[in-house]
Amino acid sequence: MKPLLFMPSPRDIPEVKRLWHLLPYDKFIVKYKPQKEAYDEVKRYFLDYTEYTHIVLCPDDLEIPAYALNILLSSPFETTSGICNIDESQPNVYDIQPLGCDYSREKPLTTKEAFYTKETIPDKQYLEVGHGGSACRVISRSIFDKLSFTGATIAGWWDWQISKDLHKLKISNMVNTTVILFHRRNAQKPVINNGYSFLLKN
Repeated sequence: MKPLLFMPSPRDIPEVKRLWHLLPYDKFIVKYKPQKEAYDEVKRYFLDYTEYTHIVLCPDDLEIPAYALNILLSSPFETTSGICNIDESQPNVYDIQPLGCDYSREKPLTTKEAFYTKETIPDKQYLEVGHGGSACRVISRSIFDKLSFTGATIAGWWDWQISKDLHKLKISNMVNTTVILFHRRNAQKPVINNGYSFLLKN
């Protein structure tokens, strides 16, 4: 297995960046560019460099320890994410929703009741969900080119589009509930200015 870590990064959150240096894999980092531009760029790179077996979505507001990433990479499924808090004010509300989502919606439901919580999440390691926020999502090359890898709306919602694509393709949207990551959603505002990208080889 040879994963490529994709880090679209319009922010510089210290608690997140210090963990990036401890992840022992190649990293494709896109700084201060619009989300669409970042996703288009890594898609071209991943499709061109076929030595990589998986792509891993690493949001720049999510703390990803190396042990957690390695657990996700060991998953037997074609795509698997961890789970995380919705934001700092809701530590026990997770970024995943049960099966049965309405995929005709432009955006997913965002009310608290739509999400699993610490109290309602099923007690099982691997859980198929209707929608997940892509908390360190691992995607195998075998399905990557089947995904649109774009936003569900002009404003973004890449994670919702992935959920919609997986549902359409009849591919299970799996999460590992033992991998609970910390989401620093409100730590910094994104900066889009003088963007650049680079590959950091392990």
